[in-house]
Amino acid sequence: MSATPDTNPKAVTDTASAPDAGPQLAVAARAQPATETQGIQLTELAARRVREYMSKTEGPRTSYLFVGVKGGGCSGLSYVLDLRDERSAPPADSDEVFESQGIIIVCDLKSYIVGNLAGTTIDFKDGLVGAGFVFNNPNAKHTCGCGSSYSA
Repeated sequence: MSATPDTNPKAVTDTASAPDAGPQLAVAARAQPATETQGIQLTELAARRVREYMSKTEGPRTSYLFVGVKGGGCSGLSYVLDLRDERSAPPADSDEVFESQGIIIVCDLKSYIVGNLAGTTIDFKDGLVGAGFVFNNPNAKHTCGCGSSYSA
């Protein structure tokens, strides 16, 4: 009986890693480096927190950070931040894909354009009233007091 190679186009195996390392993100090949004016960046602290969350998932090597916007909040648009697994939630061909601090960030095209997310930096703040991710969007015309919604 011969072994059949894995032909799943959504999972690419890293041959340089340990044999049990498992699949890698295929969408990483589409990633563009995020800059101060293009893409979505993570601060070092935010990237560290994302890696911590990814390590707790069933497929940390096939996980990516999804960023988007949706209507709502006191200023009109609310940010969406989610860890997704490429095996069950593959990015669309039209999605924008960036790399920052070694993390793959996927943003649907509509959110990127309508939400005016170019140049956005995601940070992590830990304070007395709570901890969480904070979006620094240079294109936001108005941001609400809690920082979770804005107008573009």
